Amino acid sequence: MAGRNVSLTDQLARFVDRQVKTGRHQSVSEVVREALRRYESELAAEQACVEMIREIAREGREAIARGDYALIESAEAREALFQRVTGRIPAAKSTSQRG
Repeated sequence: MAGRNVSLTDQLARFVDRQVKTGRHQSVSEVVREALRRYESELAAEQACVEMIREIAREGREAIARGDYALIESAEAREALFQRVTGRIPAAKSTSQRG
């Protein structure tokens, strides 16, 4: 494995030391490796979400280009669509909210 020097804030250094002291990890290197694995996994999940959003947007643009859409011009129409899509009734709104 390649060696690295890293600088940690005092807070992070205390956190790492606690993880080793409590026995969760055997060494500082194990704490750092787990943190990096989790970070890598989080970045991959984030990228997957971005790709999913891009795909949904692409499908939406294609639907609009085909004329396959409906304008929702009232609160009642919005609520009806919500019920159709989710199969449930939306939560009641306060009277100060606009539709």
